[in-house]
Amino acid sequence: MARMIDTARGDVKTNRFRDLVTELLGLWLLLAVFLDGWAHLNVPGLETFFTPWHMALYSGMAVTALWTAAVIWRNRTPGRPLRASIPAGYRGTVVGVVLFAVAGGLDLLWHETLGLEISLDALVSPTHLLLGFSLFLILGTSVRSARSAGRARSAGRAGDFEWTTAALLAVVLMTGLGAFFLIYCSAFVRLGPTALFIPMPVDSPGRIQSEMPVVISLASYLLTTALIVAPFLFTLSAARRPPRGVVTMLVMAVAWLPVGMVGFRPTTVAGAVGATVAAVVADLVLTWLPRVWLSRRLPAVTAGLAVLVWTGQLVAFALADGIHWPVSLWLGAVVLSAAAAAGLALLSTWAPAAQSGSADAGSAGAGG
Repeated sequence: MARMIDTARGDVKTNRFRDLVTELLGLWLLLAVFLDGWAHLNVPGLETFFTPWHMALYSGMAVTALWTAAVIWRNRTPGRPLRASIPAGYRGTVVGVVLFAVAGGLDLLWHETLGLEISLDALVSPTHLLLGFSLFLILGTSVRSARSAGRARSAGRAGDFEWTTAALLAVVLMTGLGAFFLIYCSAFVRLGPTALFIPMPVDSPGRIQSEMPVVISLASYLLTTALIVAPFLFTLSAARRPPRGVVTMLVMAVAWLPVGMVGFRPTTVAGAVGATVAAVVADLVLTWLPRVWLSRRLPAVTAGLAVLVWTGQLVAFALADGIHWPVSLWLGAVVLSAAAAAGLALLSTWAPAAQSGSADAGSAGAGG
């Protein structure tokens, strides 16, 4: 029995190390993606597929493919097919690696035939979206692995999932990848509140054009709020409490990676600093928040997170460059974001009335 326990502990340590290496390779891939994005924004005359930044991405994928093959080979059992040697959680990784190779070849063909995208079209190019999906599968490896380990340990009982370092890093990396593909409507890149806006009467000529930047900025606040709150709710759905520091890590991924991609402009840096400081405060509050707030009052918690993060950003904007929106606009952006965050939490905890009634009836029957 003691030997079995020691063996199990050794397997757990081995699996955690394996998953951590996989996610560190995922970090390489994500940073290479943002580096390539930076090059497209800041290097003029970029007209070829074969660039140092593409080399960073594709070399990272080659190493990831070799590592995945090594993981499968070390897990093999004599007499069994090789596909049965794929560890739990790594089937999606294999699909991601193969899909990336296919998408990379299609991307090369696309660029050689149609040329390089030079603007927003690069983020919604079909081959780039296919590459992004394959990366998403690879980055999510450790979450799938940890979920499988949790089911094996506890037969799927809720609340027994353990957020390993690798699994938490996977969530942060996937969130960062989402921030890359949605950078065109990132509230950390579009600095709406610092731009002058003068409200115009409804029938004024040019009103729609003058309001369009504000409309885009308001939409950016809503979408960026969802990009932070949705993975936060995911981490909470798998465990009784969110992992320590999760809000700070998510905000850093959503803020700092896009800010770096556009070139660390002073005002964007100030906004990212303010939001990050507010995220640290939010994590400190979450450490002592009673458990009931993370279940029955979860919408209030996520709304508070949104208020803290965007207030931190706006305070930093005010100090660095000044806020030129009317109070009704910038305060409304915070309130709208809080409402969106609360709505996401409400949807994540909602259960059909019939299901609740069945549960109540079952409890009453058991009591009878």
